[in-house]
Amino acid sequence: MKYFLHIIVIIPICILHAQGVGINTTNPLATLHVNGNFMFEPKLTVTPTRLVGILENGGARDFELGDTFDITEGTLEVTETVDPNIFLIGDVDQSLTSGISQYNNYDIGLGDVNSDKAVIRFSGETAGYSVTGFSGGYDGRIVYYFNSQNQSVTFYNLDSDSDLENQIITGSGANVSINNIGMAEFIYDASIQKWILVNLRG
Repeated sequence: MKYFLHIIVIIPICILHAQGVGINTTNPLATLHVNGNFMFEPKLTVTPTRLVGILENGGARDFELGDTFDITEGTLEVTETVDPNIFLIGDVDQSLTSGISQYNNYDIGLGDVNSDKAVIRFSGETAGYSVTGFSGGYDGRIVYYFNSQNQSVTFYNLDSDSDLENQIITGSGANVSINNIGMAEFIYDASIQKWILVNLRG
């Protein structure tokens, strides 16, 4: 009698597995068919590697997250990958401020629109001008100042028209200039709170 009871229990389980299990449906179309809402509580101690999505027909399938996706505290995050051999280029349109002969504490978007740009391309100026300093510097920040226009630009050495933390050290102690289609390379040193001019081209 004991063995007979075991057989009775096992047979229904096999039938359910073969037909699929339905919740709120008598005609399951998948191994597990849920007609309605369901809740899943994952273990937060497990690092997720796959994402489950619902197809148009109501079916579910999983997708590999890959290197550019991550799930942090239940939120799907996308990580932008950038080739380390590429310098992103930002733009500053000087046509809006054309006619200004000297830029003090020059805001070139390092804290917002050009926060991830190393090369900053300047255009739109109608006459030569000077720069006494840049705002938004932080330790190690590099800026390639690309003067992509026909006007020259002069960088002033330790000029008091800009705040102390925004001033430029040219290295020569004198003001220096680049001509049209020239470039100046700067790096910010937080220990002295100054922009250091490290290279000129053009």
